[in-house]
Amino acid sequence: MHMMGAPIDYAILIVYFVGILAFGAYFARFTKSTQDFFFGGQRFSWWLIAASLVATGIGSYSFLKYAQTGFTSGLSSTMTYLNDWFMIPLFMFGWLPIIYFSRIKSIPEYFDRRFDRRTRLVATIFTLLYLVGYIGLNFYLMGLAIKSLMGVEMWIAIPIVAIISAIYVTTGGQTAVIFTDLIQGAFLYIAGAVLLIYGLTHIGGISEWWANLDVAHRLPFPGFNRPAEFEFTGIFWGEGIVGTLAFTFINQGFIMRYLAAKSVNEGRKTLTFNTLLLMPISAVVVGGIGWIAAAMVSKGQINTGVDAKDIFMIVSNIVTRPGIFGFVIAALTAALMSTIDTLINAVAAIGIFDIYKNYFKKEAPDKHYLKASRIVSIIATVVGLALVPVFAQSRSILQAHYTFVAIITPPMLVAIFLGVVWKRFTPKAAFWGMIIGGALILVSIFVPEIIVPIARTHGLTDGSEANIVFESVSGGPIMGPRAAYNWQEIFSEKDGAVSEYVVEYELKSSFKGDYTNSAPVYKKNETIDDVPVTRYCAPLSDLKPRDSYVFRVVNKETGAIYNAILNKGLDANKLPMIELVDSDALPKDAPGKVAKFGFKTAGDYGYFRSVFGLIVTLIACVAITFFTKPKMGIEGLTVDTILAAKRSFKGGEPNETKGGKVVLSPKIVEGEEALVRLPATAIEKLSAKPGDLLYIADKRFWLGGLRSNHIHLGEPHGEGDFIIISRKSFEDGNFIEGRPLEVEKII
Repeated sequence: MHMMGAPIDYAILIVYFVGILAFGAYFARFTKSTQDFFFGGQRFSWWLIAASLVATGIGSYSFLKYAQTGFTSGLSSTMTYLNDWFMIPLFMFGWLPIIYFSRIKSIPEYFDRRFDRRTRLVATIFTLLYLVGYIGLNFYLMGLAIKSLMGVEMWIAIPIVAIISAIYVTTGGQTAVIFTDLIQGAFLYIAGAVLLIYGLTHIGGISEWWANLDVAHRLPFPGFNRPAEFEFTGIFWGEGIVGTLAFTFINQGFIMRYLAAKSVNEGRKTLTFNTLLLMPISAVVVGGIGWIAAAMVSKGQINTGVDAKDIFMIVSNIVTRPGIFGFVIAALTAALMSTIDTLINAVAAIGIFDIYKNYFKKEAPDKHYLKASRIVSIIATVVGLALVPVFAQSRSILQAHYTFVAIITPPMLVAIFLGVVWKRFTPKAAFWGMIIGGALILVSIFVPEIIVPIARTHGLTDGSEANIVFESVSGGPIMGPRAAYNWQEIFSEKDGAVSEYVVEYELKSSFKGDYTNSAPVYKKNETIDDVPVTRYCAPLSDLKPRDSYVFRVVNKETGAIYNAILNKGLDANKLPMIELVDSDALPKDAPGKVAKFGFKTAGDYGYFRSVFGLIVTLIACVAITFFTKPKMGIEGLTVDTILAAKRSFKGGEPNETKGGKVVLSPKIVEGEEALVRLPATAIEKLSAKPGDLLYIADKRFWLGGLRSNHIHLGEPHGEGDFIIISRKSFEDGNFIEGRPLEVEKII
């Protein structure tokens, strides 16, 4: 395995690992309870939560996946990151205040309190399967990335990163996760900026980069319904609607970040800032290197025959220099670890609150549950590692993942949505609706024809057609025979002339060495920045949906045959050396890696499976509701009863009169009284009343709430201009004697 980079790059990576381990372990000192371990004590400022969500939003395979999509489809790769705006009001004014004020600790707990115990069990099983499987998937993809970048075998790389992640998660919990993700998020953005600058410099500047992109790579949206791998309708419905709602309303790791905020208003600021500013920046960070690669094709520096999945590593290695490449590797590792640490902490939360505490140890000291939380974190890590071989055997990891998510998320999403907005929605309807919806989604995997009525409304292909495309730059040899990447590559005899090539193809399962099907190849000429580009396209028809084919390209004039790509490694300029060959005529000892041509047909309607799941679950839930009785006593768990949740959260009538902030020095008194006393002038400035819930924090804003506490207000005192606080409350807030404290009213 060829190792990219120089020794200094690996030294930087080692320093990064050691630094993150020490940084995360440091925050164990601030974790004293399960509330701290899972929710960071609900003390943090919006900007800190938003910054830590950068690393969570840029997941383990984001750099690799979106660099690939940016390379194949251009600026439209941003679409998946820019679809979140519509759910802002739904989350800000519905779901967030319900789970925050009701002190919901896990998604399954909501199912219990809103519906019943058996519905909670179904939700627990679904959620744990999703999260633990997701951990295994991330470990595997992390191993693939590190192996591609560094040449280190997966069985070495994966356990090392797993141990490092487990150490700072199990010792520091959510606080460690938030602060390490803060650093890792900064790494990601800096690395993205560095790559863009180096990449644009390598190309010749922004104008040169733009001039070397074709039309399809310049547009913000992909083709409406072609090609099936990346088209507008599927991305909008599958990821933009279902995926976004599922990530926002169901993802336990995401929810726990918002529950770590000091107040609901801080969570709302986080969501707004993250959606409208950080997500667009993240889209550029993860997709930018792919856009650079697309321009390098026109300049003859990248052959489209390269494996698009490797484009991030290839281009990063080309445009950077020793030291910078190591920093990029560290940033990629940061993206990998940030998702894993969030998932481990989320699994521990569900393991404790929904299984251990619910079924095995209902009453125990909080220290017992804190210790158990750390044990569950370790178990989650081990189970995730055990699943790596399962994912390693799959030919299409991401498709398997999306299929898995499509089965789980739509039923839970419908149950949550109806539970929040419709008080009449019943426990039996939630329980059976989720089961029926999940079962029908499972059936659709084996009988995808039941999704056809929905897919046909958007004109999606049924998988009986495909397009094999390739190109030639500046009159050079053809490169990259493959299934079409984007809409611009797809054309027929109406738009092009018959070329000297023909594509011969055969169903892979019945291939015996002979090709019994053939299709003409059409060509058309374009100019990109004064560089002549000839595009070739062979429209294939009468294919078997959801199956695999092999093919070859034959030059009718010369008799040349190409059925594989020979990758000879990197040249002196670190550019991939790609050559089209006839593998049957290639010597067995020929240097390089051979990859035969092949493609898979569409027709499984993967993106629309989620929409199908929403529809059938919704129909089942609504129908069953009208024949069953609703649950009483659910105040605070629906959008029209949030006031009741506020009363429960505060322990009294909410005081939502807007007030100011005051800064006072603390006067510590011995005892464990859970009240603070302020001078009357301070209380007046806060617009507060005795019994109101206050947020008291170290005045240094850059701590982000690390040293803070929520405490109820007692009666005013007349002893001076200071805050009277008990020793226990002072220590619970991690305050430092002599430091002034800032006080504000929460509710």
